Amino acid sequence: MRSAFKIVAINALVLFIVFNVVIWTICLAVSIHNVLTSEQIINRQDLMKAKLPNYAGVDWALTHFQELQSLGTKYVSYVEWRRKAFKGKTITISGPYRQRRTVGHTDATKPSVYFFGGSTMWGTGADDAHTIPSQFAQLSGFRVENFGEVAYTSHQSLMLLIQVLQDGHRPNIVVFYDGVNEVTHKCRTELTPWSHAREHQISSALEERGYGLQYVARPLVALAKYVSDALFTSAYRAGGWYNCNSDSTKAQRIADNLIEDWAIARRLVESYSGKFIGVLQPVAFFSDTRLDHLELDNIQRKQYEAVYPLIKTKMTDQPGLYDFTDVLDNPEYIYIDFCHVSPIGNRYVAARILKSLNDSTATNQDLR
Repeated sequence: MRSAFKIVAINALVLFIVFNVVIWTICLAVSIHNVLTSEQIINRQDLMKAKLPNYAGVDWALTHFQELQSLGTKYVSYVEWRRKAFKGKTITISGPYRQRRTVGHTDATKPSVYFFGGSTMWGTGADDAHTIPSQFAQLSGFRVENFGEVAYTSHQSLMLLIQVLQDGHRPNIVVFYDGVNEVTHKCRTELTPWSHAREHQISSALEERGYGLQYVARPLVALAKYVSDALFTSAYRAGGWYNCNSDSTKAQRIADNLIEDWAIARRLVESYSGKFIGVLQPVAFFSDTRLDHLELDNIQRKQYEAVYPLIKTKMTDQPGLYDFTDVLDNPEYIYIDFCHVSPIGNRYVAARILKSLNDSTATNQDLR
């Protein structure tokens, strides 16, 4: 009996050791693979975008996309995240709100304009001098601030606007440039019409705290996550990552939330004697421009086809709201992916915003 018990105990110990060695080896190999693969993918994407025909003759393009991958992000209450301070050759981020630098010769006697939005407003694909706010400043001479941030929804911009107003700033004009992140993020299956892009990520991280059984079982969890990610990728390819095209109620709520965020922002700005403009931003799926240099995702297209018409309907007869989905209808290479554009695209957007202000009789005298 003792001999049998000893053999069983030794076998159990050996099995335990082998099991842990195998699991930890798999997890370590997966982690190393993911790091190396992601870096290779990032480098390839940088090289590919910098070599698009949009950037022919632009010597800063590759540097810009490399600098994008060097940017850090930190948690900020209520708005969730902002970029960390950075000073590069094409990107400068500084100040208490961690804003992208605006370049332009401005006139101190002209109105101040604050721009809010996601990465397209922030300026992915452009150096500091060629973002939408910078080009607007160059066209108008207005005093311009860029409050855009990567992946921001309109609700995050609204929260940031409240903070800016609370700090005593009184812009003459506030521009919200939204739509893309409402669809791209909120239409994801695991998110809701009230979510931001990192809700699931933050929620999962909070659930993993502590040193209980879940902590001890992390190797198994990591292995399971690797398998589930592979299945998730397969589901995405089959159309399972998004659900706005199959859930009309969700699509309608996303559209409603955007319009309501704009309405609240407008009332806030007007309460301080300012003017608000809400812009539905363009996407390649609806633009009549050159797209032969890009591969667009048909699954993603379906989400925009489900939500954008609802937003347009809700915008009808709403003061200060503009549909810019046709602003890039020019036979040029403008898009660098489904929503981000090269400098010429930002120029078209900036010019249309200025025209919209002029058409609404928002002259310099009116807004001083």
